[in-house]
Amino acid sequence: MRQKRATELAGELIALQEFFAYNTFVRKKYLSFITKLPKKILTKNREASFPSILDIQTHILDVYRCWFHAYETGEACERWMHRYETGKDELSDLIGLSLTQIRRIEKQVDNHVESAMKNMTVEDLSKSFQYTLGSGSRKKILIRSVREMLYHLIEEELQHRGELNALLWQDDIAPPVISWFEWKKKTDVTG
Repeated sequence: MRQKRATELAGELIALQEFFAYNTFVRKKYLSFITKLPKKILTKNREASFPSILDIQTHILDVYRCWFHAYETGEACERWMHRYETGKDELSDLIGLSLTQIRRIEKQVDNHVESAMKNMTVEDLSKSFQYTLGSGSRKKILIRSVREMLYHLIEEELQHRGELNALLWQDDIAPPVISWFEWKKKTDVTG
C-alpha cells in the first residue's frame, strides 16, 4: 500500500511539473503573439479582471511571484496586505507596464518557477507553509499546502488565459491557442 501511494505521489509531481512547463511554454507564445498586436489593442481598457490585455498578462506573472514569495518567506505580497487591510486592490505598480517591463518580469518569474519546480520533491507537495496578512488586531496567519498553491497557480493562469482569448476574439483576433497535445508534440524529445 505504501509503495502504491509513493508511486501515485511521484506521478502527481511529474504531472504538476509538466503542467507548469506547459503553462510557461504557452505563456511565452502568448506574450510573443501579443507583442505583434497594435498598442491600441494591447492597452485598451476592456473593463475585464484587469484593464488591458497587457495588465492581465502582468497579473498572471505577479500571481506566481506573490505565491512563491509567500511560500518562501512566510510574508504576503504588499498588494495582498493592502487588499486585506482596505478591501481594495492596489495595482498601480502593475497597471500600464511596457512590453519591456513585462518581458523582464516574465524572465524572472519563469527562471524562479522553473528552478522551484525542478527542485520540488514528492515530500514538498504535502508540506504546509504559512504567511501573515495584516498587522495588529487585523493580523491573520494563513496556512496553505504546497500542493494547494501549485494547483491554484495552474487554475489561476488557465482562467486568465481564457479571459485573454475572449478579449482577443472580441477584436476578431485568433489567439495562439496551444493544446496540451500540440505542446507535447513540440517539446517531446523522445520523438
